[in-house]
Amino acid sequence: MVARARRWDAASMTATPHKLTALFIGIALLVVPAILIKGLAGDKVHDANRAAGFENIPANAIDVDDSRSMYRAEHFGAALRALEDRAGKNPELLEVGVMPYMAEFTVKDGEKARGYRYYAKNGEMGDFKVKLIGPGSLDGSQFPYAMMSPGITEKLASGVAKQDESLRVTNMTIRRDVVRGDLDWSVNAESDDRTGIVFTADPDGSGLGDATERALEQGAAVG
Repeated sequence: MVARARRWDAASMTATPHKLTALFIGIALLVVPAILIKGLAGDKVHDANRAAGFENIPANAIDVDDSRSMYRAEHFGAALRALEDRAGKNPELLEVGVMPYMAEFTVKDGEKARGYRYYAKNGEMGDFKVKLIGPGSLDGSQFPYAMMSPGITEKLASGVAKQDESLRVTNMTIRRDVVRGDLDWSVNAESDDRTGIVFTADPDGSGLGDATERALEQGAAVG
């Protein structure tokens, strides 16, 4: 039985029966810094972040310019090195999610999962809590760390720009499909006029295309 990770950047879905779900505590990082840092003061901020399982959150975490974006190979590479320092040289990954200001890694630790977030603003890695819900096993939902490379996020962002120069990548995520077990990147983008645009790509960033069209092609190939 395979696990599925539910994230802040994915649409809400009902877990498949008998599948184990990894629920990320404190999933709304996009909101947390603004609310906690501006709405609370001093020790209250520290205590609230600690209770939610966050570490090393910089002030105004989302406020980074393109030169510091996690969609640049040098910065995602720094995040990978920081992950290795925390989780070892070859961690088993359950999910990787990247936004311009942050990279998030969920790592299999036996029948538990550990979460790490790297912030572009301060170049620091912080832990976060991962809570497992339901019966079953995480086995089968992990994928090799060797599939990650410093240039993968830049490749994906550039691929979207080649599709349409007006698009901006808002986030990208890689994890196994809960039903088929396929491993793909899901890349969300928007423009000044459109939102909710989704591309998918192979783990190495190749084959990037419209998510619906790729799903139909993959379904036809299986059939």
